[in-house]
Amino acid sequence: MRIKLVDLDNRLSVKYNKQDGIYNWGDDNAYPQLVKSLINSSVTAKQCVDLNSKYIYGKGFEFVQNITNKNSLIINKRGLNINQLLRIVSREFSEQNNIFLHVNYNALYEVSSVDLLTSEDVRIGKSDSTGYSGKFVVYDNWDKSKSKKIEKKDFILIDKFNPSPAIIEAQVEAAGGWNKYKGQLLHITADFNELYSLSDVDSVLYDADSEYQASVFKNSGLRKGFFGAKLFVTKPFTDDMERRDFEKTINDLKGSENSSGVLLLEANGQSDVLSEHMLIQNIDSNIDDKQFESSEQSSAKNIRKAFGVPSILIEDGDNSIFGQSGELLKEAKKTHWENKEEERNIITDTFQLLFSNFHTPINPFNNWKITPIIQMTQVTNE
Repeated sequence: MRIKLVDLDNRLSVKYNKQDGIYNWGDDNAYPQLVKSLINSSVTAKQCVDLNSKYIYGKGFEFVQNITNKNSLIINKRGLNINQLLRIVSREFSEQNNIFLHVNYNALYEVSSVDLLTSEDVRIGKSDSTGYSGKFVVYDNWDKSKSKKIEKKDFILIDKFNPSPAIIEAQVEAAGGWNKYKGQLLHITADFNELYSLSDVDSVLYDADSEYQASVFKNSGLRKGFFGAKLFVTKPFTDDMERRDFEKTINDLKGSENSSGVLLLEANGQSDVLSEHMLIQNIDSNIDDKQFESSEQSSAKNIRKAFGVPSILIEDGDNSIFGQSGELLKEAKKTHWENKEEERNIITDTFQLLFSNFHTPINPFNNWKITPIIQMTQVTNE
């Protein structure tokens, strides 16, 4: 895993890249990759993204529950059904606060397929004199992890979403026909005022990295440090063969799975005292968990706050499901479900926009409500 943290003022610098014909996403044009790497390496950030995506997805669309033929819900060539698309979109939005939906049409200008393209692969293309960017550039090596050179010949240009039949027809004609037409891309952001939205992890990038680095440091100490090591002090060996035989015996005693180290020291001279012929001592670990406890707790708290996740939903506790704590847990779940309403509305509005023109009636009653992850109490006036 490669994680590169850039200066705070530059990490989401959005500048036009004339050479590649795109708006860079971050100072090194690899902001989405940085976000994904840090989230996947931070246990708290990953928990928060997992939880938030679940509270957006809920139990899927309500209308799906009444459909017995699930094959009628398939919405792209990958064979994903509409709930599966909702699930991966919820995850992407929770992680990046951006989603890119690839839309294809048939000759009747109806939507024939919808799929998600990852934020790592998509960049906004050149804008005209009015500031309108009509193209997206799709490429799988913006971070140069696959090769050090950006290969423009591998760029895929896709038109910006516009469902107008006249616009689609013009795009098809410009592409050279339906067989060459790449469809359209719909870009949805959490902040509609920005070209690219900041991820929720943005304000705590260093906290997420601190969790990762603390884990690496402790692991390195356990694997390469003094933890569990032994110090052997022996009388002088008579020759190299005797020394090698002794070392072999020690290694055999350790066993193949024992990773603790052995430090062997030979005394300067002989002694008649038996205890001085061989001395075995433990070498204490140089890792003090208390040194990490405070900083790790602080980092975890900051990350939870950045993602808006109540600590009770991801922190383990012996009393979390009993008594008063059980009621607190229920209330926290309800509150978090309500707090994710804006994100759910953004996504359901997007699905309604796209699938209201789907080539087969996938949701005849136009009900795009998501089934809550918890049972919500209905308030009635009697």
